[in-house]
Amino acid sequence: MSKLAGVRALLPDLVIAILAAGGSRRLGRAKQLVPIGGEPLLRRQCRCALSAQVGEVVAILGCDQARHSEVIVDLPVDVRVNDEWEEGLAATLRSAVRAAQGRRAALLVLPCDQYRIIPDDLRRLYDHWRRAPRIACVSRSGRYAGPPAILPMHYYNHVLRLCGDIGARSLLYDGERPSPDEIANPRAAFDLDSPEDMRIAEAWTTCQM
Repeated sequence: MSKLAGVRALLPDLVIAILAAGGSRRLGRAKQLVPIGGEPLLRRQCRCALSAQVGEVVAILGCDQARHSEVIVDLPVDVRVNDEWEEGLAATLRSAVRAAQGRRAALLVLPCDQYRIIPDDLRRLYDHWRRAPRIACVSRSGRYAGPPAILPMHYYNHVLRLCGDIGARSLLYDGERPSPDEIANPRAAFDLDSPEDMRIAEAWTTCQM
């Protein structure tokens, strides 16, 4: 075995979790099915994660999961259903962590609505993280710091105690452990939370055509 192969063998495996369980209340329509580049956003994100080729892909569904699962039924993606999706983001993160725990793998979190993310973003994040795999790694764009982000396994017990509509930021910057590494990514700051975000996305999509 080469020295490089030996180093890779010691690195934790990775699961990419597409967080797509929410009811899109603020947007007013199912963001999972919003067409971006001619395909539903959920399918686009799953294909992005698969194309990155850095780990297994799991889609965490919840609200209207039967309809949403139809748009990815032909993709090699493990679908998990978060029956507690109405609680908020914490419940979806807990589902993602359980999926990664079952594989003894670290977790790359990719929200369904970050529509500008490309496979290279995930590969860059992974390549940086694997240099120090016990330190979390997040995307940074101006004042934004968050997903796509990689959580090492030692965060899992803390994530499983989160409740309500809260993400992992409170754990990443709590001062009790090393601050996460940050990777510059201007695309990470764009998502679909509101009708105004939808108008920005539609204009951006038109420019890409």
